[in-house]
Amino acid sequence: MGTKFWKVFDYIVGMLPIGALFGLLVYTAGIEIKDLDLWLHLAMGKFITLHHYVPDVDMLSNSIAGKPWGNHEWLFQVIVYNIYNIWGPDGLSQMQTAIVLVTMLILLFLGYNREKQLTIAFSLFLVFLVYQQRFTIRPDIFSLLFFALYIFVLALHIDKRWSVLFLFFIQVLWSNIHGFFFFGPLFALIGLLSEWIKRHVRLPYEWNESGRLTDEEYKRLGAIFIFVCAACFINPGFAKGAFYPIGVFFGMSGDNKIFFKYIQELQPPITRDTIFDTSHFIYYKLMILLSFVSFFFNRRRIDISALFLWIVFLIFSLKAIRNNTFFAFAAYLVIITNVVNLSYKNLVPLRFTQKKFKYLTFAVIKLLFLIWIFQFTNGITLRGYYDFDKYERKSEFGGIAQRSFPNKAADFLVNNNIKGNFFNDFNSGAYLLGRCFPNIKVFIDGRTEVYGADFFINYKKIWGEGDSKRFEEVEAKYGLTGAFLNSVRQHIPDEILKYLYERKDWKVVYFDYDAVIFLKDVPENKQWIDEHEIDLSKWKAKKLDYYRLGSAHVDPYQAYFRAYTLQSLGLYDQALDEAKEALKVSPVYTKPYELIGKIYAEKENFEEAFHYFRIATVQSGARDVRYNFARSYYDLGQYEGAAKQYNKILALWPNDARAMFFLSKTYAKNKQYDSALKTISDASDIHTYQAQDIIDVGDILFEQEQYELAKDVYAIAIKEDEKEAAAYQKLGEAYTKLDKADEAKKFFEQAQQMKLELESGKEEVE
Repeated sequence: MGTKFWKVFDYIVGMLPIGALFGLLVYTAGIEIKDLDLWLHLAMGKFITLHHYVPDVDMLSNSIAGKPWGNHEWLFQVIVYNIYNIWGPDGLSQMQTAIVLVTMLILLFLGYNREKQLTIAFSLFLVFLVYQQRFTIRPDIFSLLFFALYIFVLALHIDKRWSVLFLFFIQVLWSNIHGFFFFGPLFALIGLLSEWIKRHVRLPYEWNESGRLTDEEYKRLGAIFIFVCAACFINPGFAKGAFYPIGVFFGMSGDNKIFFKYIQELQPPITRDTIFDTSHFIYYKLMILLSFVSFFFNRRRIDISALFLWIVFLIFSLKAIRNNTFFAFAAYLVIITNVVNLSYKNLVPLRFTQKKFKYLTFAVIKLLFLIWIFQFTNGITLRGYYDFDKYERKSEFGGIAQRSFPNKAADFLVNNNIKGNFFNDFNSGAYLLGRCFPNIKVFIDGRTEVYGADFFINYKKIWGEGDSKRFEEVEAKYGLTGAFLNSVRQHIPDEILKYLYERKDWKVVYFDYDAVIFLKDVPENKQWIDEHEIDLSKWKAKKLDYYRLGSAHVDPYQAYFRAYTLQSLGLYDQALDEAKEALKVSPVYTKPYELIGKIYAEKENFEEAFHYFRIATVQSGARDVRYNFARSYYDLGQYEGAAKQYNKILALWPNDARAMFFLSKTYAKNKQYDSALKTISDASDIHTYQAQDIIDVGDILFEQEQYELAKDVYAIAIKEDEKEAAAYQKLGEAYTKLDKADEAKKFFEQAQQMKLELESGKEEVE
């Protein structure tokens, strides 16, 4: 068989991984609906469809009702609502699949080169691995489609007259679907700037000529920029809508940075601690590396428009996780732009005596790549979880996720036609709107730019810290008549849960693994309270049908989450019943063992606590589990055992200051004073910790009449926090015991000064 045969064979084999990739793409794009924000879009899309206008003020929330709101995603909302209304959740999944498929086909056509099949296929596969993070049925998927279309037209069809009108039409759609529509003018601007530099600035190597446009193309690019900028104004808000992204960009500084701290998708994908962590966005990091290396190999013929695009989207992606896919697209474009100028000799260090051996070698590599894609696909298809309603396994692909939303709690509100102004957690707002609007108006949802930083901070004080004074203020201000506390994928903070439970005028009407619903005891809620009020002190654990369950291996998370909520309320017997029911379902499920251990520790039954913590540690070995196990030794007075466990934690996590503090307390209790002092000193050196934790160690030494050592520890506490009044007070007491009255007096006076400054600061805040 001659060279021609092997060339054709290599080409045919090269198409197989590309085909497998698109098969995988179609399958994974149909992932079940998990995104929270989709439900807000459905609620708004329903309103716009029924009322035939786009409101310019908020009408979804009870807390910011009437506040100006530039709804720049209204067209997306109308699209998804009507698809959902006609074809249900499967229709939305199919819409996403179609958009993702078209987007990836555009990228393939943009970069396809018969001679570079393997490079293109591998690069496209990396794009998919990053892209799949955004398979969430959000406006982003349209932005990524328009991104690909823009580059496709600007790179390959700018010589066509229709390119101007086509991109104008795309820009109009984009300006009404997603706030990232500013990318359209940005692409044209990058092209214009790059072309101007190529024509007027002397660049190294062949950069001035690489990718240079003709005069006619340059002129058309200018027209495109003008037309797409004008298209941005075609939206319900006109100029306000057109300049919306600029307002958001400048609004993300100052107090608004708080959103980047608490909202996961707004956090940076790479930090100093994770830059070399291969388990943290590895495919995104790989695309950074490969695209950078492609510039190195093609350094003599770099197209500066590709370089500028790469730099802009690298910076953009480093700001927030949600932007990773946009960089992946830009990196792919850079790779194919650079690789097209290179021969395989530049990329592969292999040399062949005959071309047929080259084609055969590449064919084998492509087949190995195909096998790898099949193995990856097989792992994907196994994803799923147990459906406790149907007593069968549910795939993660297709339908609506059962473990992402408080669906049963929302069903309760819908089925009973409950209405009112509700307090809710951030993660529940959008879902409640999609399921219960207009009957339920929420306190907060995912529109961070509308609520603003001050409101969000106030919300965090209520939700995260249980600030009762703030709750009472918003309760009166917004006429709150209900509270929806979501626990489907999170634990409800103890403070807000206990606060509402202990108030006589708020009644529990719904309790399960996914949420606790309270209704305020007001006349409009009387019927629902009379029918559904629950006395949790009489709660009986829910039982599964073990005959239907059979030998299925499941994680009984529902019973565990009910148990955790009951434990948070101090209903220990009820929590134990639920936790032990979970263990009947699966004796190898770790979390109930840990929870039962905590309950027995709270009841000061330390022997039983030790038993359950030991099993949890054997099964899991997670850091928090190990902490509890070590603490159980400590509570039993088994200080040698406790020290051994804390040292095991430090062997696995050497810079864990928390373990060092507990270890120091253990050494102090065990009268190993030198070890206690050294450990507390090491801990304070590697991590700024709460001064009170250090004071606790000093107190143990003080109780054992080790006043000199206690004095040294209290001094460390002051070093950590110079405003900690208790540390000065304790230090004064230690000097008193050491018969050093002058020093004691000095620290007592400083303690009093710190207290006065603290009280003064509180008065200023109030």
